[in-house]
Amino acid sequence: MQFIRKLAAAVLATVLCSPQLACAQPTVTSFAPTEGLTMGWTQVVFTGTSLGSTSAVRFDGVDATNLIVDGSGTRVTATTPAHARGTVAVELITALGTAAAGSYTYVPQPNITNLGPGEGSMLGGTEVTITGSGFTGATTVLFGSKPATRFTVDSDTQITAVAPPQPAGLTVMFEISTPIAHMPHPMGYFTYTVPPELRPTVTSFAPTEGLTMGWTQVVFTGTNLGSTSAVRFDGVDATNLIVDGSGTRVTATTPAHARGTVAVELITALGTAAAGSYTYVPQPNITNLGPGEGSMLGGTEVTITGSGFTGATTVLFGSKPATRFTVDSDTQITAVAPPQPAGLTVMFEISTPIAHMPHPMGYFTYTVPPELRPTVTSVAPRWNPPAGGVPVVLTGTNLTGTTAVRFAGQSALSFTVDSATQVTAIPPPAPLQSAGVEVTTGLGTAQGFFLYASAPVLASASPTTGPTTGGTPVTLRGSGLLSTTRVSFGGVAASSFNAVDDTRIDVLTPSHAAGNATVQVVAESGTAVLSGAVFAFVSPPADGACGAADGQERITPPTAGLCSAGAAGSVAAASGAFAWTCAGQNGGADSRQCSAPWPLSGVGGLRTSLALPDPATNQGWGLDTAVLDAALPAPLPGGASTQHRALRLVLSGGSAGSSAQFTVHYSEPVPAGAVYLKYGPSPQGLNCNGAACAQPHWYALPGSTAVFAPDRRSVTLTLTDGGLGDSDAVPGHITDPGLPVLLAGAGGGTGPVSVPALGPWALTVLTLALPLWVGLGRKTNQKR
Repeated sequence: MQFIRKLAAAVLATVLCSPQLACAQPTVTSFAPTEGLTMGWTQVVFTGTSLGSTSAVRFDGVDATNLIVDGSGTRVTATTPAHARGTVAVELITALGTAAAGSYTYVPQPNITNLGPGEGSMLGGTEVTITGSGFTGATTVLFGSKPATRFTVDSDTQITAVAPPQPAGLTVMFEISTPIAHMPHPMGYFTYTVPPELRPTVTSFAPTEGLTMGWTQVVFTGTNLGSTSAVRFDGVDATNLIVDGSGTRVTATTPAHARGTVAVELITALGTAAAGSYTYVPQPNITNLGPGEGSMLGGTEVTITGSGFTGATTVLFGSKPATRFTVDSDTQITAVAPPQPAGLTVMFEISTPIAHMPHPMGYFTYTVPPELRPTVTSVAPRWNPPAGGVPVVLTGTNLTGTTAVRFAGQSALSFTVDSATQVTAIPPPAPLQSAGVEVTTGLGTAQGFFLYASAPVLASASPTTGPTTGGTPVTLRGSGLLSTTRVSFGGVAASSFNAVDDTRIDVLTPSHAAGNATVQVVAESGTAVLSGAVFAFVSPPADGACGAADGQERITPPTAGLCSAGAAGSVAAASGAFAWTCAGQNGGADSRQCSAPWPLSGVGGLRTSLALPDPATNQGWGLDTAVLDAALPAPLPGGASTQHRALRLVLSGGSAGSSAQFTVHYSEPVPAGAVYLKYGPSPQGLNCNGAACAQPHWYALPGSTAVFAPDRRSVTLTLTDGGLGDSDAVPGHITDPGLPVLLAGAGGGTGPVSVPALGPWALTVLTLALPLWVGLGRKTNQKR
């Protein structure tokens, strides 16, 4: 395009300026401005003649931009290109030739490299030194939009300027103007500050601590506080801000905050003032207390648990302070309740240096102590007919000051307070079975039992018989029965009963001995007995059944455990056993035959039993022990033989020197000719002589003291204390080991008889000598 333009200009010049034609040359008479910034972009206007064909404007050979050629041919406008600092030639290129415009000077733009100080008072007056380049010829220095109060261009690289007043906190950009440049510079900033004499300060504030819930009013004192717009606690704005007109006092309400110490600051138009530290503490918080009630007399020790109790100064029970209290820890207080009226429920209030408020979870109720409460211990009588009117004496404690007496919820017709322990009242009419009596005093209400009822009447019972084991359901009918408290049969309380209504009681009979029993009902309104009838207890039918003695070996007849049911018959001894019958009773049909075998007493299944008369008919002698020894106390005499064990008896209870009689039974007959052989000391001549008679030895009891029955199945023995048949010398005590023995030659046998029997004369002599022998034996024992 540039080439075409030049070509066109050359052609035009050739045409216009041929030798045949005169040609007008382009001229520049003036241009402005004649200097500009090295960065270019300066618009320059050229004035002259024959400039209409201008195709370029060149600054030191460099084409300008934004070329504008006026239609009159006298004016051209162009924008300078960038160029180094200095003066350069300028020319306009036209179709008619090149016109030299003259010299153009490139100067650098003002450039700030540093300044100081970078801040100063909002009142102005701060002298700022600006260093950089291109300051020569500076015409204006601006601080933002405001010119410096004054300035001096010290050199091309330094200006000294005085800041004008502007608002505090404002940061402005420098602008330095020269004849060819005026623009702000991004490296030149200046901040306006509040001078110390105008800055806000907080000299004190109070209080310095408060509740975590906030709502504490804090007063700040200081200087230059008039423009305060906010008070902040740890960055959170306070509320209810009040700024005093003097500028020295600010009031604000704390916001809520967690427990701890935080920084406080006041925000003003002249800056932020640090006030210091403020401590948040939790408000006293009650989570539990106990006990929750106590005596109206005071003195109850209450343990209060929660938090924030440290430094507590007061504990209130409602409006009254605790008698005394101790702060056990930040979480516990022990307080003693002051006296207050009974029935009053109060709220706790715990005060600390920064908090005093009631707490809705802490309540305490005053009660009447037990020793002052009214009581009713007895009511006499405990009932009235439905018409009422029968005086009732109420006995108890703390009845002085009785204000009301009620029977079944209705006020008494009248009452009198006889003493602190007695009130007499007249019951009003009330429906049947209405119950209860109340006595009210200023210290409470006491209750007692009272019933509107009619006197009980017992008219019938059905059924009227039942077993002695009890459990028979019986229906009792009559009137006035609903208040029944006890039913008895023959004085024995019923197993259970239910007063169905006022005319009927269902009852279960108790166990009772056989026979007729009176039926009695005890009610609150009196006692009734079933008239004209009784309840008959009958024994239940029982079949006979053998008892524990059945099958058990016995040497003497059993007397206990004969029957477990039924009636026991007499015990008989026969064929080696005791036998008896257990017969059915009360209609029981079955009878049982029971037996107890005798113990084995010899070879071939021999068994033995023992029968003693009643001690009353046997001179007082009774059986202590009866043992069948497996071994003999000593070998039998030569030629003697036996099939039996020795029976060792111990008898006692008789008088000294008297005789005892008993019978020994055998299951098999004793052989004919056998005698009852006894082991022990004996009188002279019974298989002994002299001193040998005092030593134990075998001897046969004389026939009169050992009498065998004709069937040889029993022998009746007569033993004398300290004499014949007694082996010891203890008075009132008989020991007798012995057994039936068949001697050689007896019963048709042959051989000598080792143990002689005594003839009639010998027995007579023995009888006369026996007392003397007994006496000698006792003396001998005494010597021993």
